[in-house]
Amino acid sequence: TPMQIVYLGIVFAVIIILLAFKRPLYQAILGGLLATILFYRIPPMEIANRTFQVLTTWSSFSVLLSLYLITFLQRILESRGQIRLAQQNLNAVFHNRRVNIIGACLFIGLLPSAASMILCSDIVKEATDGYLKPKEQAFVSSWFRHIPESALPTYTAVLLMSNLSGVPIGKFMVGMLVPVIMLGMIGYVLYLRKIPAALEDPVQEFENQNMEKRNKWRESVSLFSHLWSLLLILILILICGMQVVTAVLISILL
Repeated sequence: TPMQIVYLGIVFAVIIILLAFKRPLYQAILGGLLATILFYRIPPMEIANRTFQVLTTWSSFSVLLSLYLITFLQRILESRGQIRLAQQNLNAVFHNRRVNIIGACLFIGLLPSAASMILCSDIVKEATDGYLKPKEQAFVSSWFRHIPESALPTYTAVLLMSNLSGVPIGKFMVGMLVPVIMLGMIGYVLYLRKIPAALEDPVQEFENQNMEKRNKWRESVSLFSHLWSLLLILILILICGMQVVTAVLISILL
């Protein structure tokens, strides 16, 4: 009904207002939950029953467990600077501003990290200063970083979609290939074509290290070494047909 839509808008408004007052995310979400209970008049027994189902039904609990495992893997990679190192390897292999921007944003977008926004924006700003305006830089960083979010099982929305619809993750990812390619082409045509592809000073770009003397094969191997844990998850899901929980757990253990 129209009122239910209004209630839903109020719930989101409560979350946004709490975040605007610098409250932690968990408090904002709890505020949204409380508003949902009040406006939709959810009985206490129904709340308890839904909570119990999340913890006892595997289809629901697996989503929660997947998020915790992915976050744990993300912390491992962040603590070792793996994504940042992968971006540097990418730069060393291609020496191309456009490839660097797309690759760095996509690699950073592989993980649902709030800190990735800062890292991604720094990389885009470094590669586009003098060629794109600040608002355009912000758009490029956000656009390419969120492309993986529409298709990869490291994100809540994809996990929930699969759980609610019953569509296997592997089948969904294959079906998203065309939309993902189209999203990349839109960002490239609108903005990246404005940026010169070649790097004017590859020595300065990599902290005064002479990249021209470095072996591209070695850099490619190093790139794989920094991303193998994420690539393995995708392979186990797409090729081996494993569940997200199993695939992420194997990657963490390895």
